[in-house]
Amino acid sequence: MTVVTCRPNRVAFAALCFSLFFSPQSARAQAMERDTVDVFFLGNSYVYYNNLADQLARISESLPGPVLRTSHHLHGGYSLRRHLEDGHLPSVLEASGPDGENWDVVIVQEQSRLGVPYADEEAGVLGDPTSFLQSVAEVGDIVSENGAAMLLYMTWAKEAFPDQTAALARAYTEAGVQNDAAVAPVGLAWDHVRSERPDILLFHPDGSHPSPAGTYLAACIFYAELTGQPPLGASVELYGFEMQTPGVIVSDDPIPLVRLDPEMATYIQDVAWQLTRRSPPQG
Repeated sequence: MTVVTCRPNRVAFAALCFSLFFSPQSARAQAMERDTVDVFFLGNSYVYYNNLADQLARISESLPGPVLRTSHHLHGGYSLRRHLEDGHLPSVLEASGPDGENWDVVIVQEQSRLGVPYADEEAGVLGDPTSFLQSVAEVGDIVSENGAAMLLYMTWAKEAFPDQTAALARAYTEAGVQNDAAVAPVGLAWDHVRSERPDILLFHPDGSHPSPAGTYLAACIFYAELTGQPPLGASVELYGFEMQTPGVIVSDDPIPLVRLDPEMATYIQDVAWQLTRRSPPQG
């Protein structure tokens, strides 16, 4: 398991020089021979739709860098405040990673409108950034106590309210600065793709959750952010397990989580790499 340190807008790993390349062996068999990073997701349906955790792990297995081993604690619609109020975070994060050691990185995702109640969804308002920042700080303390680095999952604006991208980016960027935590600019990448390639459908039909391609974009962002390496050349067809609320596996039979046209996948991979090579805007 790799030891990590955290700084704003980048998670830096020790031992980033890897000399292993693919052989005719399967990706899973070769993954067992490579360095590993244990990653834990804390969030809601923006993680379990199309199983972001599994997509991220499969992307890492298809590339010659470190293998990202993932797990999660998810509840549909949960805000960070609700995770905190339920009182389960200390015990959840104390649970050991795959090798019986602490998690390397905990990816933290706020409810899509910064914790606003569902009763106010149609109004198109965002929650109070001050309350969001306080929740992040409290979660960050628990993450730190368990020896992990925190990586913030900047979410996207809903389809009906694209102008909220900037406000969400500001809130997550400020949370990263205040907590010395990296920020994965998924929302900014989402906005970039929507503007440049409207033919790529990132939304589920509900206008909120991600499509398989949207989850693939998020997974590529996380891969680049966690490893410092480009996701270029990652597999365009990923298999994993279907999940439903509260983040439980529906069946033990793997399913295709995403199948993309190679040109589209290459474009998404390149956007992810370009967006993670620079800091999110502060304004």
